[in-house]
Amino acid sequence: MSKGLFSSTLVIYSCPAVAQSQVETELEKLGLELKWAKQSLVVGSLFAEISFRCSLAQLDEIASKLAQVGSLHFELTQHTKHSGVTYMFVPGLGLFRGELNAAGSLTLTEDKLQSLLDQAAGNHREFTRLLRLCLGQSWDDILEPFRAAKYSDNVLLLNRAG
Repeated sequence: MSKGLFSSTLVIYSCPAVAQSQVETELEKLGLELKWAKQSLVVGSLFAEISFRCSLAQLDEIASKLAQVGSLHFELTQHTKHSGVTYMFVPGLGLFRGELNAAGSLTLTEDKLQSLLDQAAGNHREFTRLLRLCLGQSWDDILEPFRAAKYSDNVLLLNRAG
């Protein structure tokens, strides 16, 4: 990824009210000020979203500091002209980091895919499990209701069959 300041977005889908000041303190050190709103999926929880410009090192720092809070559900993304990076955090799963292509899709290198094949040792289910882990699917599954609620409090969510 290139050096410089790039377009970045932080979405805190769920922040317990008791953690609000800790989050604000960490982000204010980096010159970021959040505007909070009530969040409808978790009682007593808040939502915030902010777009800003920062370096990859600053993005890494933000992700690390927010993950240390431990009780948040958040996504943090940065896009350059040709690539990007995304972080997702969910309590219990921890911090996920993925590389993005220009279209915003997660990418895996040939070496990573070969490593997954080697680890799976011909077991299709194990390969699928490892691939889903590398693509952050467990994080996506948990964050999807929060993403939907961001756009409408009246969204009906259906579970995927299979």
